[in-house]
Parts: sequence; C-alpha cells; structure tokens
Amino acid sequence: MSIRGQFAPGSEESEPKEGYVESSSGPHTWRIVRDQAESFRRLDIDWFRLAESPRATLVKRNGQRDVWQVNAGDRAYFAKIYHPVGMPARIKLLLRGPIANQEWDVGLYAAAHSVAAVSPVAVAWEQGRRFDGTSLLVTEAVVDAVPLGDYWRTVRGDRHQANLLVDTLARLIARAHQCGFQHGDMHPGNVLVRRVDQRCEAFFVDLHRVCIGKRVASGQAVANLAHLNQWFRRNASRSQRLRFMKSYIRYRDQFAQASSLARNWPIDLRRLSADLAVQADRHANKLWGKRDRRAMRTSRYFARLRLADGWRGHAVLKTKHPTAGNGINIEFTKAQWRSMLADPLTLLDPSRSELLKDSHTATICKAILESDLGAVTAVVKRSLARNAWKRLAQWLGPSRNRRAWRMANMLRNRDLPVATPLAVIEKYALGFIRTDSISLTEYVGDTIDLEAFLTREIASISPLEQRRVKDQLILSVVRLLKAFHERGFIHRDMKAPNLLVRWAPPYQGSPLLVFIDMDGISHRRRSTESQRIRAVVRLCASLLASPGCTASDRLRFLKTYLTGPGKPPDEWKRFWRRIHDEVCAKLSHKEVRREWKLAHYGRE
Repeated sequence: MSIRGQFAPGSEESEPKEGYVESSSGPHTWRIVRDQAESFRRLDIDWFRLAESPRATLVKRNGQRDVWQVNAGDRAYFAKIYHPVGMPARIKLLLRGPIANQEWDVGLYAAAHSVAAVSPVAVAWEQGRRFDGTSLLVTEAVVDAVPLGDYWRTVRGDRHQANLLVDTLARLIARAHQCGFQHGDMHPGNVLVRRVDQRCEAFFVDLHRVCIGKRVASGQAVANLAHLNQWFRRNASRSQRLRFMKSYIRYRDQFAQASSLARNWPIDLRRLSADLAVQADRHANKLWGKRDRRAMRTSRYFARLRLADGWRGHAVLKTKHPTAGNGINIEFTKAQWRSMLADPLTLLDPSRSELLKDSHTATICKAILESDLGAVTAVVKRSLARNAWKRLAQWLGPSRNRRAWRMANMLRNRDLPVATPLAVIEKYALGFIRTDSISLTEYVGDTIDLEAFLTREIASISPLEQRRVKDQLILSVVRLLKAFHERGFIHRDMKAPNLLVRWAPPYQGSPLLVFIDMDGISHRRRSTESQRIRAVVRLCASLLASPGCTASDRLRFLKTYLTGPGKPPDEWKRFWRRIHDEVCAKLSHKEVRREWKLAHYGRE
C-alpha cells in the first residue's frame, strides 16, 4: 500500500500535536512533521516495501535495519526500516518501544535546542506489536553532505580548511553537551559535513543511540570525546587535536547558558588532555577486545569452517580496510573457501605452488587464491612438531598457526602493519586432538627484510645519501616499536629478518614496515621496561653481522627510542652499557643454540 493509500479518507487522524500530526491507518501508526504533512502524504511510495520502488536505492543493510535513499522529485529522503532480530533486540523493543520512535524523539529534541542533526519527517510503527514489530523513520537528506572521515581526507592538506573543520566540529559537540545531547556512537561515520560558501557545516546522524534530556557530566563528556578521538588520533596531527580541545573548551564556555542542562565546567587544557588520554585508552581497549573476538566467530568479515576429514578453522570473508601489505581490499565467500580448502595439503604440493621453505619446523609455499576482487597471492604455512613435547602440546593445546591467526588479527585491529591473515585450519582426531594445522597469510610483495636491506640496499647508495636514508629508517623503526609496545605487545623474537621493508629508490618519504612470523609475539596489555629492552637487544644482536649497521647507527637508534616528551635527554646513557652486555650474552647463547641444533638436526 502506498503512502497515499495509507492516508485515505477512511483513516483515523488525531488532532495536530505540537510540531506533528498523528494518524492511524491499517496496522501502522504514523507521525508526520506538521509543516510537511500534506506534501508527504501525496508521495506515491510504499515506505515498507522500498525494494519494489524504482525511486529507492539501498544504502546500508545489517541484521537490525535497512537504510534506503528515496528520491521524490525535488526532495530526497533517507528511510530506516528497523526489524529487530534476536532476543536482546526484542527485549529492548518491549521495554523502550520502537527504535524509530526513539530516533524521532531525538531529532525533535535536537531541532528544539538548535543542535545540528538530520531532520525527521515521519515515523511509523506497527500497532499492538511491542515485541517483534518493525518501525520506520524518514529523515530529510542533507544535500551534498559526506561523512566526516571522507571530508577530512579532502581538506587535511589545506591548513585553513582543516582548521575550519576542527572548529566547526568542536562547536557542534560543545553545543550538544551543553544542551543535554550525548551521542553514544561518536565515530566519523555518524557526523556529516558539507561546504557552504567559504565555511562548512556539521550534522549528527544515526540518532538511535543518543541520550537526551540529561545533564552531561564532565566524565561523560570526556568519554564521549574519547570515542571520536579513537579515529582523530590516527588521522590528525597532535597540533590539530590540541586545537580541537582548545575550541571545545571555548565553545563550552560560550554555550554555558544554552539550556537549563548546561554546566559551567571549569577545566583547563592540561587536565582535559590527561583525562582524554585515559578515556581514549579505555575506549580503545574495549573496542579492540570486541574486534579480537570477532575473528573467532561468523560475521560479515569472518567465517567458521568445517571441512572434510576433520579439518576445522576460520577464514576471512572481507577486509573492512585495505591491507597493510598490498593496500587492497580482500573479499572471499564461504563457498570459495570450501572449494579451495577441500584438500588443504595440495596447497603445499611443490608441483602446484612455489616452495619457500622446507625445514624440521615448517613447510612454507606461495600459492594463488582466486577471490571476488581478483587473484590473491598467499603464503601457506604448515607447522611441524620437532620433538615429542612439541607434538603433545600441539595435540592438546592451540596450534602455532591458530595462535598466529589470533595475534595477527590483534595487531591488525590496533593499526599495526602486519601481513593480513587469510585463513587457519586444524585437523582434529577423536574430536579434540589436533594432529595438523595450516595457515594462509597475505603475501607482501616488493619487500625485503630489514637485515637484507641494510646489507644490500644501503651498499648501493652513495655515502652522502646513506645518512639520510638510515636516519629515516631509524625513525620509522622507532615509531613502530613504540606503537607496538604502547599497545601492550611483546616480541621475544624481534630480529631483523622478521621485519619486512618496502621502500623503493630514491627512498623518499617513509618506508612501509610489516611484521611477519607471529610465533614470538604475545599480548599483555602493558609491557614492562625489561621486556621492551629485551626486544631492542634482540634487534641489535640480529644486525651485528650487517655491514650497513654500524655502532653509531645502533647508538642513534637507542637515543631516538629512549628520548621523547617527558623523558630526560640523557636517559639513554644508563641503557647503553646494559644493552651492550645483554647483546654479548645473547650472542653467546645463540652460538650454544646453534651448536645444539647442528648436533640434533644436522642444520641450524
């Protein structure tokens, strides 16, 4: 039934309320903004069957809602159809009412308090179905508006436009907080931005998780800012983030009388920065933990696999962001994985795949996988137990490849460069004994490991250029290690061959560094000083034989790593002798270990 039919003369209509009119027709109750009621009723659109309308285009779909863009002559609308799925969603519907109604109320509240947000036009829900009924919200489309993240990428190179956007965003959020408007999902996709003449305007969208009508306490305001900061600190400079906080404080004071819910919150920049850092870390850990668990479940991005002959595992279906190694998106279907892994051991057949390594601990090959977005080159690894103890550990505990799968996804979730894990499968006997395991990982092309880069590539550069290239490489490695340790990771095998470098001549800009071999990585939330120094020792020891890495290079690396904001400028001195002694001890232990391997396996 079209909208015109739903509001036929026989339908019931109540008296106009403040700002909207309410009508009942068939199974649905409608509320329409009074100023647009007549024009909206004349639209020949069945809003609950938009899939059949040539005017409607599907924008987004997930388990709980469908979002459509509807073009109606000279006007455009967005329609959200909520269909609760699962017991938690139905209980919320029973307790709180239709989700579309909640978003409608938020939109009206924002308009009444001059908070920039999308304008609701109409809302409809099924009468008498409080437990499983669908609901609909129609809002006006904001013309020429794009998500905050997309807009930022177009203006961040222009200092004036970037500062203008930062100021506009700070004003929007400060006004919202002082009017009792707190967005519970403050990520850049829920803020739209459009350019108007020489300025820009920002709007809130996706309002179903907004808390209204309550005073926003100082801790809540900081936690709300921390949600946005999760994206902001990855895409904006420190000075831009500082400018945002200054503008937020200024506008918050300016809107201190904006409503009865406004607060005169005396806070300085230093305190706000400290509180925001704490809340941002707390929010980041919560978000990362949620994403880590997703890798072991079935969703839009991952799938559990149950294959023939006792093989079980997990595979990636879709990457949300381009991979760190090749900068592309990867997309597979579950059926494609079942076909490619029907006989997993054929991927390790040297006649079909390129053999990269064959040792007593692993067999590694390079294979080509066909996906929906084209061919993907993958590294296939089969871990082997070298003794009875390792074999027992593989039988009863998680395999090395499964631990590597989890760790690689954890690194990727935390924006650390790593070869993207594609799949991991384990073979089970008697339902619980793991007898074999295979992992598939993205092949990172056009790279060379750090040791080989310092040995071969540096030698081909003129002496005048070597210092510049080495300094840039040292700075990039230090940044990576600091981010690695700040996010709570520990690497007990941080050697140069486990770090790939992609950097083409004439070596301008910053190199891309990518972690490989996840066996030595673990996550402890917070790394200790001893664990961080041990990683530096291992890296230095692995480069002692490289002619491209001199003692002065190692000293520059150490000084760069140990200096920074809040640290004494001469702190590196007390570590220099300690690291030297530990490197010597490491080399001695390495020689003993080498002799043991030669005696037991006949090779290193």
